[in-house]
Amino acid sequence: MQRCCPGFSYAVVIIFVIALTSCLGKNSPGSGNQGVTSVTLSPASNASMEVGSTLVFSAAGRNANGGAVLGLNIQFVVGVPQGATGPAPLSIASNGNACAGTWDANVSICSPGSSGIATVQAVIEGVSSPITTVYVHQHIDRVQIANAATQTPQYDCFSQGQTWQFKGIAYDINNVDISNTVGPMSWSSSNPSVVTPLAMQSGDLNNPVFTVQTTAKSPGVTQLFATVSGTTSAAYPYMTCLIRYIRLQIGGQGSAGNSVTVNNGGTVTVTATAIDSLYNVVGGDSGPLSTPPLTWSTTNPEVAGFSTTTNTSGSNPAAARANLGGATLTASCSPPTCNIGIAGYQDPKTGQILPGLPIYASNGPLPNGTQGYGAISVDVTSTSPPPTYTAWAATGITPVAPTGGCGDAIGCSSALYAVNPAATNPISAIVTLPRTPNSMMFNHSSTARVYLGSDQGLMFVDVGASNPSATLISNSSIPCNVSLCGKVLTISNDGKLVVVADTVSTPSQVYIYNSTNANAAPIDLIIPGQTATAAAFSPDQLKLFIVTSTGNMYVYSTVDALSSVPIATSVTDLAFSPDGSFAYVAGDPAASISGYSTCSQTGFPTVKVGNSATSAVPLKIFPTVNVQANGPALIPPSSPPTPNGGQPSLVQNIIALEPPNLEILQAQFTQVPPPATTPLLQGGHSQLTCDPPAVSNPFISHVASFNLGQNNFTPIYTQLLADDTEVILVAQNIPAVLIFNVSNGTTTSVSLANSADPLAASASTDGSQVFVAACDQYDQTVNPPVCAVGSIHVIKINGGIGSDALQVPYVNNGNRNMCNNNGNPAPQCLPNMVAIQPK
Repeated sequence: MQRCCPGFSYAVVIIFVIALTSCLGKNSPGSGNQGVTSVTLSPASNASMEVGSTLVFSAAGRNANGGAVLGLNIQFVVGVPQGATGPAPLSIASNGNACAGTWDANVSICSPGSSGIATVQAVIEGVSSPITTVYVHQHIDRVQIANAATQTPQYDCFSQGQTWQFKGIAYDINNVDISNTVGPMSWSSSNPSVVTPLAMQSGDLNNPVFTVQTTAKSPGVTQLFATVSGTTSAAYPYMTCLIRYIRLQIGGQGSAGNSVTVNNGGTVTVTATAIDSLYNVVGGDSGPLSTPPLTWSTTNPEVAGFSTTTNTSGSNPAAARANLGGATLTASCSPPTCNIGIAGYQDPKTGQILPGLPIYASNGPLPNGTQGYGAISVDVTSTSPPPTYTAWAATGITPVAPTGGCGDAIGCSSALYAVNPAATNPISAIVTLPRTPNSMMFNHSSTARVYLGSDQGLMFVDVGASNPSATLISNSSIPCNVSLCGKVLTISNDGKLVVVADTVSTPSQVYIYNSTNANAAPIDLIIPGQTATAAAFSPDQLKLFIVTSTGNMYVYSTVDALSSVPIATSVTDLAFSPDGSFAYVAGDPAASISGYSTCSQTGFPTVKVGNSATSAVPLKIFPTVNVQANGPALIPPSSPPTPNGGQPSLVQNIIALEPPNLEILQAQFTQVPPPATTPLLQGGHSQLTCDPPAVSNPFISHVASFNLGQNNFTPIYTQLLADDTEVILVAQNIPAVLIFNVSNGTTTSVSLANSADPLAASASTDGSQVFVAACDQYDQTVNPPVCAVGSIHVIKINGGIGSDALQVPYVNNGNRNMCNNNGNPAPQCLPNMVAIQPK
């Protein structure tokens, strides 16, 4: 059998030889005519060749300064390992072209030889390169990975930091093991974050043993691959033990409980203990993860949040901002950075393709005996008076009153302006909006940016700039999936993702705009024949729940496919639990609240964990930030009593707006980790499948209902203050701001000057200031009357007592019309949108 040297390789050799003998001279420019002090050989260290194949070697010399020395005579020396007998199974020509066998006289035909090991060195001016060991072998038919340790793993997962050895076995066409002739194998994995492979060699050159030492890295599943001489093994499953439960403490202090008070500007450090599936299993030797890859979340980033939302240190400081109130902090094992690779993984036991597997924090003891929690409540206070807030007002399309502004009028542009009650001139920074907005919302996690939705496309204004101006996502209003037509529904807690519901296009769509990558195309979710009415991100940003007008809830995530769940058409609102494990869905069915899990089961994007009746249909729901961690133990009905199921539950109040009433409700829930007495193996249901939170029966209990004393009303703005003490309510045709005291159930009101009719409102997190966009005077000469004069009313409140302290009409060079250029026909534009800029 004869084989020819590939033409391409031979051409490369010729070019290489020409380079070595070119007229550049012996030394490269700047080499100072210094001699060769070091030589490098390529390929270096090791090479693997099938008998009869060819390989090109090259070498380079460098002087003492590290400069290349060219035009030198290179000698390639072939040998065998020390102690070996017999000839080398490799021949190499003067030009560096090697044959796994012997060359003919013209160095053009390589005749196969026998298997064996050769050594190659390059010598230049008497200086030798390091040795490259060449393994010459028979044709590799397949490579198989097997356990290389002297014992068999007791479990089929490895705890973080645990090492184990595997080996790659190479077989020839006759199924003969030729592994000791093929040389070291290269190792890789489909998810490098799960395992770190390190190739190892034992024995000696005459009888080498090649293995890989794996070190379990981050919880998840992956596949190992071994490659040698162009042949790659079949995938070998590998699992770093998944996280079973997470428990939180304030600064590692078990005695501190799960609630803390901090002054604004301070920090609260939360520590997390993550336990994997082998902990306390008989024969298991694992402990808490030393570097848990956790996601850190807050329910209210305007009050307190983490500057870094993912880390592996097991602790994270949350900063308290100038906005007073409360927030709930938690940590989770959230894909794709934790429990890696579960999404899309085929369960070897059932054959099913699995969804992602998040694990949320839960109450229970830590290994050191102290108590851990599923959520940490933070109350941010201040010894100073509340700050003075700035609000931004705009004219927009709204059904509240006939003050719709420009709309689609050609040549007309709306205005956005700042209202600062502390300034001598409260109006400043007037910004022209080229499109009439239908919604406006500040980025929760910063103070700089406000997003404005419109029927022609999404805009934003960086209000912290010296000369703020509107930025369009697309200069053209079409197509809508580029300009992002529609209404802003929500913004993720980390401030990165903006959700826009497109009610203009057919079919209906929902867009997700990533503010951190303006060049990336927005995510486009098609929801034909439906209108998205509300949306919410889970605190860890893993899932986005979207409810529609036709009785569907869509569940979107970056790790699972978009799916829908049928729900009631009466759904009005949704909000996530403080630990992020489920979402409250109001109005499913009508006079009730349901809970839907954040994690998915195979074939089910979410699991309904409970449902409880309310006194009436809740239009808005507000879970409180103060979460008690001492509720009764909850055990799923299908589970027998276990020590793991006997931990206290989380208890959270929910304020539900049910005009003319407010109802106070209470939910109890907990995460119940699988029992530690049963090994959790790869393919085991409990390890690879979502376990929804356990909830009380009933899921939500009635605490009290309170009539606000306003008969039935249509709310414009409702907000539970961030310290859970009061609810701020502004409604149509009620010329006042209503203040409901949660603790005693009483309602007070602050009248608006001029008996103004509210159009929109926004309250600070502490409730000290409420900005109300209102119509101060209607033109009664037309039918129906239209608003002729409008202003922003600044309501200051202290202890439930307040006053309409300032009315700020829009005035721009004497012009009270917020529309610029008027357009055709000329509209009357007045402030009917307002949002407070976070501190």
